[in-house]
Amino acid sequence: MDLSRFGAMEGDRDMLLHMPAGLLGFPDIQHYLIVDADREVPLKWLQAHDEPRLAFVITDPFAFLPDYQIELTPLDLMDVGADATTDLFLVAIVTLPRDATAYPTVNLQGPLLVNRTNGWAKQLVLVQGPYHTHHSLTFVPRLAS
Repeated sequence: MDLSRFGAMEGDRDMLLHMPAGLLGFPDIQHYLIVDADREVPLKWLQAHDEPRLAFVITDPFAFLPDYQIELTPLDLMDVGADATTDLFLVAIVTLPRDATAYPTVNLQGPLLVNRTNGWAKQLVLVQGPYHTHHSLTFVPRLAS
């Protein structure tokens, strides 16, 4: 896989994901790599493993909306091979505008649920609630506790 657009990276900064259902619009692409090219930036890449031309910008949704809440079902946990939520994390896909005067948005209605223990992931589709696919991207820095 060609990851030349990301430059040199340390192996422990990347995480291979297996998504049996793929992403919405890309059901046949089931393996992705989370590329953390710069730990100081709250954005990462979700690179398709077998399709080097397909990559998404992702972020931690809690960095932009600290009170973001979703409800996981037992099926969600089963789909990612988790017995509990302790080994899970969420990422959200960022939309970068084509117009230079517009601001990026984040899809809070379709976050990705990831099991950090086994690398299994799935895209959730939140049909109820206050979240939408183009939530304004406003960074809220986390304070160290």
